[in-house]
Amino acid sequence: MKTIGEILKSARVSRKLTLTDLSRLTKIPLITLKALEKNQLAKLPSTTYIQGFVKNYAQAVQLDPTKTLAVFKRDYNRRHARKILPQGLTQPLNQPFLASAAGRNLLAAGLILFILAGYLIFTLFKLFRPPQLIINKPQEAQELTSPVLIKGRTDRDASLTLNDKTVNLEPDGQFTTIYSTQSGTLELKFKATSRRGKSRELVRHVIIVQ
Repeated sequence: MKTIGEILKSARVSRKLTLTDLSRLTKIPLITLKALEKNQLAKLPSTTYIQGFVKNYAQAVQLDPTKTLAVFKRDYNRRHARKILPQGLTQPLNQPFLASAAGRNLLAAGLILFILAGYLIFTLFKLFRPPQLIINKPQEAQELTSPVLIKGRTDRDASLTLNDKTVNLEPDGQFTTIYSTQSGTLELKFKATSRRGKSRELVRHVIIVQ
């Protein structure tokens, strides 16, 4: 379906008239003629004047003024309706929701909420889980001589005991200590406790030889 601008321009070109020629014939300013042909109706004066211009233009290019005015009114009313209605009501009904500005904003908000929820869950998990407890030395069932060198690490804010005796931790949670005992099988019971009272225990057995 052709617009008013396309209809007017097509008729003018078919009669081999330039915009300057048409301006002299109709006494319509050149800038107004250009706006009409480009369907830039917002740049034109009031509706009453525009209809007069369209009628004069139509007569100059031998178009039916009544039919031409009807097309103009159709285009003008459609353009005016777009300005009044909310943007979402003027978009195609089959446009994907995520392709719209509202859809993109909703997707961005959902992504931010998802990240925040994940961070909150991770923080709560760290707060309420038992502390880590890793023993690097000695290994299970390892044969050693006394004193036994013991190395490992736990959370830096945890407390650690070995066979119910406190073990001092480094600022990063690592620890090194020695344990003296007689020959035979030695049971080493480690217990790391967090500030919230959550604890993790680990047992190693080593064989002490002469």
